[in-house]
Amino acid sequence: MTDVQSGPEVGEGPPAVRPARSELEPASDEVVELAPGVLRMQLPVWLPGLGHVNMYGLVDDRGLTLVDPGLPGPGSWRALRRRLQSAGYRLRDVHTVVVTHSHPDHFGGAGRLQEETGAQLITHKSFQTDEFPGRRRRVSGAEVAAAEEIAAALGAGAPLAPAAIPTVDDHVDDYRGDPLRAHGGTRERGVPWRKDPPWGGKVSWRGWYYRRFLQAMAILFDRPEPTRRVVHGDRLRLGGREWLALHTPGHTVDHLCLYDPEHGVLLTGDHVLPSITPHVAGVAGADSLHSYLQTLDLVAALDGLRLGLPAHGSPFDDVPARVAAIKRHHEDRIAKLRTTALALGPSTVEALERELFPRRHWGPMAASETYAHLEHMVAVGEAERFVDGHDLRYRMAPV
Repeated sequence: MTDVQSGPEVGEGPPAVRPARSELEPASDEVVELAPGVLRMQLPVWLPGLGHVNMYGLVDDRGLTLVDPGLPGPGSWRALRRRLQSAGYRLRDVHTVVVTHSHPDHFGGAGRLQEETGAQLITHKSFQTDEFPGRRRRVSGAEVAAAEEIAAALGAGAPLAPAAIPTVDDHVDDYRGDPLRAHGGTRERGVPWRKDPPWGGKVSWRGWYYRRFLQAMAILFDRPEPTRRVVHGDRLRLGGREWLALHTPGHTVDHLCLYDPEHGVLLTGDHVLPSITPHVAGVAGADSLHSYLQTLDLVAALDGLRLGLPAHGSPFDDVPARVAAIKRHHEDRIAKLRTTALALGPSTVEALERELFPRRHWGPMAASETYAHLEHMVAVGEAERFVDGHDLRYRMAPV
């Protein structure tokens, strides 16, 4: 999932002259070899601000590794099989799956691939999907089709009243939110739709949408079970070459990039995208924006880096320049947040979110990113945080 609120960086000019965002292009049937033994296959997605997810195939003498096998559900699965066929492969040729992070447009097909191919699944050590409720029983094809329709409508931000959206509660465990309570806890989590967000506040209708979306998703996917969990610096033999695992938290706690130093190729996942600024998830008890900015610098400084292969959008050849643009965006956002907070006085995350983002983007993800920026400002001494009833409030620190 990406931060569709951010878009191109501040200062790029009026919308009429901004370049088209390649992340929004619909999924193409074309299979392209971008580097020796590295295939780009695009799968459709039904999430706002995105047209496709890039599934990469890493070819070796045993078959291939698939990176980020798309959303769950029959539509994405059919597209995945068609892309494999176009590339000259069958399901049984898939021996390994890599998931860059725990968002459903990246891990959604991994469980079914495991079940049907016996492939090993590689994730970062902290990969977890326990915020997604689990199925209580096997479901019929009709129920799967209905769940996919519901998830697609909600994922696209369909303007439906809650009563118009069928419930799926009888098929999945009730959504119980995160075990961490508001304002506390020690386990890092980056889940913007959780029931008790660390900044407090009431669950909005958009929050209700997100939870219903997760419940529908639970019907669609088989829960993936990693067979190998890697940490930063681990070396992986994939596609007939060695890749370096890079832990790049910020977008999620468990985000993983892979670097091929021989050919200068970086699989960036959602850490660096060609034109959209990735969402930074607020995490209780951690400065996730600081982590994100640090790991942006880490990938920009890779020796011999020549090509960035993102999870959404077109390949790009100047990763350091893109990193610099993303960092400027966050500097601008902090400056705007500082000005806004000074004007409003002590404020909740929700109040500040509504000043930073247009109305159509208000909701859990915008609030989560606002919280991430505020917590960073607290960590560096630019802001102060205090508890007011059930809410956190922030004010600018005295100079």
